[in-house]
Amino acid sequence: MANLDLITKLNIEYGRDSKLSKEKKFFALNESFDPGKIEKALPNVLENLGPGYINYFEFGLPAEVALLYIDVCNFSTRFSHLQGNDIAEYFHEYYNIVIPIIYKFGGEVDKIMGDGIICVFGPPYLPNDLNTNISLANKCAKEIIKVTKDGAFSSKVAFHCGTINYFQNKTGLYKEFTMIGKPLTELFRLESVSLEEQINYYSETQIREFYQRKFDSRVMSAGNVKNAEWLHSDYDLPHLNGVDYRSFHAINYNL
Repeated sequence: MANLDLITKLNIEYGRDSKLSKEKKFFALNESFDPGKIEKALPNVLENLGPGYINYFEFGLPAEVALLYIDVCNFSTRFSHLQGNDIAEYFHEYYNIVIPIIYKFGGEVDKIMGDGIICVFGPPYLPNDLNTNISLANKCAKEIIKVTKDGAFSSKVAFHCGTINYFQNKTGLYKEFTMIGKPLTELFRLESVSLEEQINYYSETQIREFYQRKFDSRVMSAGNVKNAEWLHSDYDLPHLNGVDYRSFHAINYNL
């Protein structure tokens, strides 16, 4: 669940120039737990952020977005020996590598779950069309794979897109919004089968069309495939509840 306080805190900590970081005075972690005061404060916060945030967060306007689920390869088995402060220090170093790359290409961190980070490229954070945001998300995923490859922070990326809505928590206690929609279910399912140190995405999507255009423009023949920047493979999907696709594709960064 996205929390505007957390998003703002990350924006400020990593030096991102955004509307959220500029409006930080509205996002001091809830000093008062008076539900009435907090509930009244949230519309004021959104108003200061502009109509885009009001439309998507307050009124639930559908948003076409590109989504990345980035996580460490086999963290639970490779680092089962870590405990307490060692785990905290590992994640701190990992976030210091990955989050600045996400911000570099205009993405926003929606949620952090230990070694997993879900980020979004699209409204209200980015006003671009979906194809442009897919391109930015691709550059982000590519750089993360390249920078972390073969090291302690080696990562894999599930890459998806689609139409989502932001659903506001109505308790009045938190400035929280949940992205809802089938693309989120499909993203989590894709992550569960994603290949290590690769970008993984479904067939029959706009992401597939995006990569197909890139590959077609290069016409990689058998004679030059070893020199290609990316090696591309196709895989049949196991049965995944909530997913209509029959296959997924993985792109391996070729050093």
